[in-house]
Amino acid sequence: MLSFETERRLKNYLVAVADGEGALERLRQRLCEIRDFAPCMAFQRLDRCANDYLTSCQIVNFLRDNCVYSISENECFRLVRFFDSDEDGRLSYNDFSQILLPCEDNCLRQITLDRHAHRVARYENLPLDIERGISGIIEREVELLRRLDALKRELEVRYDFSPYAAFKTIDKCCEGAVTSCNLTQFLRAQGYCPTEREVLAIIRRMDTSCAASVSYSDFSDFLRGHGSSDFTASQNSSGRPKSADRTAASPKKMSDSFSKLRSSSCNKTSPKKKASAASPKKACCSSCAEKGTTCEPRPSTSCCVRVCYPEPICRPAICRDPITLRPVSCCDCPCRPY
Repeated sequence: MLSFETERRLKNYLVAVADGEGALERLRQRLCEIRDFAPCMAFQRLDRCANDYLTSCQIVNFLRDNCVYSISENECFRLVRFFDSDEDGRLSYNDFSQILLPCEDNCLRQITLDRHAHRVARYENLPLDIERGISGIIEREVELLRRLDALKRELEVRYDFSPYAAFKTIDKCCEGAVTSCNLTQFLRAQGYCPTEREVLAIIRRMDTSCAASVSYSDFSDFLRGHGSSDFTASQNSSGRPKSADRTAASPKKMSDSFSKLRSSSCNKTSPKKKASAASPKKACCSSCAEKGTTCEPRPSTSCCVRVCYPEPICRPAICRDPITLRPVSCCDCPCRPY
């Protein structure tokens, strides 16, 4: 269990999540109420290269076009990681639409999705009110990340804090998940009376399975995603099981690869085994058949034309000059001494 001071800081963290998500929901609804806004057009506006995905660099370029210079590329990359469903470091159209579409007004959400959208050219901009609305949502998302970073660091310095202890403090009835009921009871025990909309906003921000409840894995991943130390550690972690299945090799594939390596290594035999396994060559002449040598044609020189040498190394006699009968070792002679 957590101490009273740690519970108070956890309460402040959850209240900040509710306030930030509520402010973002109002900005999303205000943007979707513009009749000319369509998520497909907004995605094409940011995706200048028509790659069908968005990166942190493209988001930064969009913010610079709208005179927003207070957000760095690292913060945009953290925003991309938060909404990235397949964890490939990029935002697809569905991921990007989750940033802009409202979550509480399903009617407005469906109307926005059904709007007619025309093609946005590479150097074409959207109307000014739509551009300001999109940049405002991105700014508020980054501000929420900064606020949660500061509150998370206050939690980290507590001696008794851990994600599991925080989860058990909220889930006192051992339901195995953070629901609207036990979350409301925890906040009221800390002197804060939340509304139903605020409780749903906290759960919606943490929930990744759309189950209206937060499991321990989602709760710990959400806490690990904020704070400088935990964020750098989470980059090296495996992440969701879905991404682990996609990137890591399965045991069957690994065994197949190992068996291929073993078979290929077994097929590699030594030269002696290869020579013995090969079919015997037919002798070129009777003398080569008796001595175990082969006749190989050589370039014509002053000392010899053909030479018989045993396999695999030629050890011929020393070549002699035809006039003086002295040993010679010229570079052009293939029969030079061994």
